[in-house]
Amino acid sequence: MEQNKTNVRHNERSWAIEVISQVNKIVEENDLAIKRAGGEFTISNGRGSRMFPDVILYGDKELSSILQGWELKMPDVPITDEIFINDAQRKAIALGLNSCVIWNFTYAVFYVLDEKEKEFVIAQRWENSHIKTRQDVALYHDDWGKTLKEVVLTVNDYLVGCDVRHISVADVISQNAINILINENKNIVADHYRNSAKKNAVIGAKIDAWWQEVKIEYTFDETDKFKAYSKLIILNWAYRIIFAHLIKRQQNAAMLIDTLDGDTTPCQADDIFSQITEKCDFYNVFAGLDYDTILPDVTWESLTDLSMFLKENGIRVIDQEMLQNILEKCVNTTRRELDGQYTTPKILARILASITVHDWTSDCADPCCGTGTIAHEILEMKKRIGCSIQTAVDTTWASDKYNVPLQIANISMTSGDTINMANRLFQSNALDLHLGKQIDIVDPYDGGKMLYALPLLGAICSNLPFVPFEKLHADDKKLIENNDSFKNLDKKSDLSYYIALHLSELLKDDGYVGIITSNSWLGTKAGTVFYGELIKNYDIKQVHISGAGRWFQNADVVTTLLVLQKKQKEQRTFTNFYIWKKPLEMIARNPRFERAIINSSLLDENQDKSVMSCVRYSQKEIEALRGLNLSLNALFHDVKWLLEIKHKLTPLRSIFSVFRGSRRGWDKLFFPQKSNIEPVFLFPALFNAKNVDSLIAKTDRQAFCCGKKEDELKVSYPQAYKWIKKFEREKNGTGIPLPKVLKRSKMEWYEMKPNEIAHIFTMMNPDNRIFFGKFEKPSFINQRLIGLNFINPKQDYELCHALLNSVLMKFFIEAVGFGRGLGVLDINKENVENCYMLNPDLLLPQEVKKIKERFAVICKKEIVSVEEELTDADWISFNKTVLDAFGLGAYYMRICDSLISLRQVRYAAIEKFPIAEIGITKAEYSLGEWGTSSLVAEPDEDSYS
Repeated sequence: MEQNKTNVRHNERSWAIEVISQVNKIVEENDLAIKRAGGEFTISNGRGSRMFPDVILYGDKELSSILQGWELKMPDVPITDEIFINDAQRKAIALGLNSCVIWNFTYAVFYVLDEKEKEFVIAQRWENSHIKTRQDVALYHDDWGKTLKEVVLTVNDYLVGCDVRHISVADVISQNAINILINENKNIVADHYRNSAKKNAVIGAKIDAWWQEVKIEYTFDETDKFKAYSKLIILNWAYRIIFAHLIKRQQNAAMLIDTLDGDTTPCQADDIFSQITEKCDFYNVFAGLDYDTILPDVTWESLTDLSMFLKENGIRVIDQEMLQNILEKCVNTTRRELDGQYTTPKILARILASITVHDWTSDCADPCCGTGTIAHEILEMKKRIGCSIQTAVDTTWASDKYNVPLQIANISMTSGDTINMANRLFQSNALDLHLGKQIDIVDPYDGGKMLYALPLLGAICSNLPFVPFEKLHADDKKLIENNDSFKNLDKKSDLSYYIALHLSELLKDDGYVGIITSNSWLGTKAGTVFYGELIKNYDIKQVHISGAGRWFQNADVVTTLLVLQKKQKEQRTFTNFYIWKKPLEMIARNPRFERAIINSSLLDENQDKSVMSCVRYSQKEIEALRGLNLSLNALFHDVKWLLEIKHKLTPLRSIFSVFRGSRRGWDKLFFPQKSNIEPVFLFPALFNAKNVDSLIAKTDRQAFCCGKKEDELKVSYPQAYKWIKKFEREKNGTGIPLPKVLKRSKMEWYEMKPNEIAHIFTMMNPDNRIFFGKFEKPSFINQRLIGLNFINPKQDYELCHALLNSVLMKFFIEAVGFGRGLGVLDINKENVENCYMLNPDLLLPQEVKKIKERFAVICKKEIVSVEEELTDADWISFNKTVLDAFGLGAYYMRICDSLISLRQVRYAAIEKFPIAEIGITKAEYSLGEWGTSSLVAEPDEDSYS
């Protein structure tokens, strides 16, 4: 019986090869867009779903451009069979194609993807109804041969005249192949390992031990250890196969990969790679993993299918540049599959290396290399400026805490001219690096260890990990606790703060550090402490941010780039704060933009104001501005004028006590929307300021404040008692009963003190609107609001309310915070409390009267965005009246410019430019003779939508 099945499969394969042969004959006899058909090596033997179509049509004789895939069956499989149809369409989509053909000798159907409806539709259908059996296929060979020619010519017409997609083999390798393997096999392999662990406890223990070490790497992706391990296994096999095929032109020993076919077992494949390793480089790439031979058949068939596809197709025509591009694309795709994160964008990595490394002959390192993008750029730059290839490899060090990315980094750091050299690549926690540390480098020939001592470095370039203090790993915490140089840092410091300080120990006396971090250090309390420690170790030469979209589009985090030089002695230093005005993708396309950024940074001056802006501050100026509690984020904008007017200011806390709204928790209990609770326990409250439309605000909710015992409530206040009982058995999100969650010392669990009321309020994390609302009588506010109460009851409430809503105060609110990834402003109670404001005690009565008159007009208007305020005649008149009253009228334009610049960069994180959209000009917010603000987005020859 088994012999009969084998014969049937052999029969199917033979006829499929005959179809390919016939198509090639047709192609040779005609001048077509189709140049060749292939697929002999990957035709299904009937063992299951395969990665690639049975027949592949190519647009070149080198088999490097795929035009279309065909699926073949014998006549006993109906042309309407759903599995048959879906398999063909699935493979077309997986390969990025939008057409396919299915053929069973009786019928042929040509499908084209309807882009609008996202489904395949029949473009044409052919029929040989008299061919009904396998025997008929041989009997009526000439008949189906004629039909085949019609199919080929029709498909060719579509390929020439319509928008039919095609894909290069390079893209199949670098993008689609990995995605196909992962998406179609991850769950199957995970279940296979899970079942294997039931039968062999050692396997389960091994995978569990691995997971404990690496699970933080999968934070953004997998929570199941078996799925994570299955990804690792699939990717390891894919890389071994792909890389062997890519290097076989340079390494004859790698030609052994061509012997891997459908009859090869995983154990035999391991032997093939062992033999390749004995004669080639890349032990790190070709080494196997624990239990990698325990694979389900369907997954192994997909992997052998991949190898046979690469054996047949246009690998031989891939030049060195294309090979490097394939490797880089593979790295990016794999990084995304491993942990949901992308590598550092290539252009950003190149700029980082170019503005950090001053001596290209010195040792350079990336201690958090991930998949090796930055290290690759350092290597390439060393070779471009004339270092020998051997010197470039020997002086470029890369390490990472985790092992998973290092295999990929090894590929990323390798090119055709370094293929036999050992990259200085190793596993280590960056916090555990020190001068003279003994480094084991894998011998590329036999996997043995070569010992090196880590030297002092001329430059360090790295994209530091974005790990907040709450998620610090145990081994990081241990290294931090054992390092006295970290003792002054705030306990809420990000991991990047510790690494940045530690790196100074690895530098030569004149060495440089270039790092990418999140922007949180610019405005948080922990960031302020970090900055203080940073200037003890380094001269902060430059800080760069993007004013045109986030550098990392896959994450909500907004990033900064710092260039630091190891501090030698006390001297008067300056820091340049740069804003890049072009999106990263535009910089990548335009070499002029890239050169402008690099040259401006190296020369410490702005070479092209259309590409970037630059403000230089002395350390003395920075300290003075920080003394006014501005965040470092404000220094990217010219705010030196503030030092000229500080004598007109007073700390906001000298007039107001500042507090955050009620943080009692469980808003449904404490801020009822509808209830029959006795009025004695209800107080007016503002729950959501997003709906507030006037500076004289109205409450939108009631606050429940009750401290009486339950027994008294039950007797005297039945509605309040009933309300409390409604929540008594509820639980929070983690299953803990509310009475336990809400319990406070000397308070009932349901009690909220009736003292958290505010005269004036503002929003935490405002977006378009920045305003200070005032209640007609003090009211409760929710925890997302910040309350202000007058310290002196004799203070002029109306005047202070007006000053809080002036343009200068709105500048201060922007300037004390920093922008989050979604564009909102990150401020809190402490930021507001530490603000300065115009000092009302400096005003004469007649000046106070003018301000109040103008402000009365403002209070009748609807609250709008800051940008709309700056173009509104009433708001302009009010703001000028306030500033004139303090003798600061000449500063109006400078305040507006700084405010607009701050907001424009904040919104750039979400590519939302309200200023550019409104078209705001200096004339519009000044009512004077001014040109268009330089801060408005300027069109250029490479503009974008």
